[in-house]
Amino acid sequence: MAEGYWGKYWRRRVSRRRILAGSAAAAAGAAGLVAVGCGDDDDDEEPEPAATAAPTEAAAATEAAPDEAATEAATEAAATEAATEAATQAAATGPRSGGTFKAQRAFAETGYDPAITITGYQWAAVTYNHLLGYSLIEDEAWGDAAQSWEQPDPFTIVFNLEPNLRFNPEAAGGRPITSQDIAYSYARLPAAFTNLASEVNPMQFSFMAGFDTPDESTFALNMAYPWVSAIPTLASTSLAIVAPEVVEANGGNLTDTVNAGGGAYMFESRGLDGFNSYVRNPNYAGHTTARGRFTKDPPYIDGWEDALITDSATAEARFLAGDSDILTGVVGGIDAIKAEELRGQDGVNIITGPTNTHLVMALDALKWARFPQLREALSLSIDWDGYIDIVHDGDGIRGAPVGPRFPQVLSQDEIRQLQQFDPERARQLWEQGGGDQVFPDGLTTLLATFANTRGTEFISQSIEENLGVEVTMMPVDLATYVSSLTAPPGSKIWHFALVTENTLSTIPDYNALTHYVPLGYGGAFGLFIHEHPQAPLIPPEVIDITHDIGKPIQDLYNAQSVTHDPEQRTALLHQLQRLIFTQFCCTFPVPVEATEQHALRTRVQNAPLPPDFRDNGSMGYRRAQNMWLSDA
Repeated sequence: MAEGYWGKYWRRRVSRRRILAGSAAAAAGAAGLVAVGCGDDDDDEEPEPAATAAPTEAAAATEAAPDEAATEAATEAAATEAATEAATQAAATGPRSGGTFKAQRAFAETGYDPAITITGYQWAAVTYNHLLGYSLIEDEAWGDAAQSWEQPDPFTIVFNLEPNLRFNPEAAGGRPITSQDIAYSYARLPAAFTNLASEVNPMQFSFMAGFDTPDESTFALNMAYPWVSAIPTLASTSLAIVAPEVVEANGGNLTDTVNAGGGAYMFESRGLDGFNSYVRNPNYAGHTTARGRFTKDPPYIDGWEDALITDSATAEARFLAGDSDILTGVVGGIDAIKAEELRGQDGVNIITGPTNTHLVMALDALKWARFPQLREALSLSIDWDGYIDIVHDGDGIRGAPVGPRFPQVLSQDEIRQLQQFDPERARQLWEQGGGDQVFPDGLTTLLATFANTRGTEFISQSIEENLGVEVTMMPVDLATYVSSLTAPPGSKIWHFALVTENTLSTIPDYNALTHYVPLGYGGAFGLFIHEHPQAPLIPPEVIDITHDIGKPIQDLYNAQSVTHDPEQRTALLHQLQRLIFTQFCCTFPVPVEATEQHALRTRVQNAPLPPDFRDNGSMGYRRAQNMWLSDA
């Protein structure tokens, strides 16, 4: 068998890197991970960030073999310089129009309605207009369908629309887009969530109280409360502008319908084999002015291809052959080992930047809420710094309920105090709480077959070794993964699962607080309060406990969301994070990579850097109209 990922990992790790302090147990457990993880390199990500390491940081961490590390660092630097020189030469001619960007994805489409499906990254970004775009790097909003906007009072935002907005020729006859279309698009979101099993979190629309459309080019959004994060939220690709006629003609559901918008592109073909192609929308006129990554004229790139490639080796081969312009993960980048292998290869450019993602370990609260000792024991049984060492190759940071790029996140030192690894204490609490009697058949988790599984394997083995509890990893595809996570109370097949959902990475409310609050995904995991719509389904002996845990969390969340003074909001968010860490219910923050890396073909120019690169909500590469191809 060809040497797999873990073989390469351990060969490199012994010579290049020291084991972090306190990670002896993780190192001992990793032998099992070698067996579990052996196989071809897997560049698709688990529903979590990928392992990454900046070359300079890897070199700095090297203590056992400084000479070898220096040689490797010099080699990496030379490779990076060569790739940069190639990209610079390609860019010498300046921006040009034309060409087709060739993308690939690891999972099949599950629908085409932006009000329902959150995994349609490509079509949601390029075939629809949105009011705004937003950049994490620039911390700035840019108008898309909106030409300008103002906020006359804390509860109202008034948008003036671009004058030449039109649907594509297949949507509503290509007529002009009006303010009434935006009102219709936003107004259908609550019903889609209630009646059509929408995956769009209500946080993205629950702040909307109503809309005024005094004329076709003016749209006024009335807010139920003066939400601090309203402007970045309106950049979400879930808040797409759809043609009402197309929605109504399809029974109120666009799941099987494409070309219902007015974005810069439209579907040319939607292949049964998963291959989609997009061409320019002839009705798209661009913007009155260039702003941010939106261009004045239509985008430089002529079209897009989006291929379904589920096998990671095939995806890499296609990338190296030039059949794909990008090699990345489902939600994260490529890992440090893969980036090192690719760096300096002909036609390859590695882009790097800080991450702003999150990963959580969700517990099914219906199973865990009544047992506080067992919840705490579970957290104490996991070597969180060992997770960084093994899964992220040492280039990771401790996770928090607030994304790492936001100034309100707790310090790494404080997180380590709040979330400790203590296997002896974990076993004591497990025995005192009667863990083996509560869970006589052990624990079950979800193993995402569409993604890399190292994180799930590491945590499962940590629990088995430090608590003596058997963990069954249940393989699931993407559709089963999503439906299992959000299954109704009492029907979840899992005890814990690693989860991320970062369609709106630009606000701390979503990245990652929505996974912890009862009226966000925290409720989907079972942290119910009495006000939750599904509260009647929960046994009283459970919901009385989850309400007492969840209500203070929800109240603090609500308070920070309307606090516009930065210092006061930071204080509230710090208080909220500490409360989440100390409750142990029912979501644990998990470490994420510190650095995000992606591989591009050198012909791709002016791509946004991480943390913007991969996220639609933060004007990533799919929405970057000023990106261009040097060989067009």
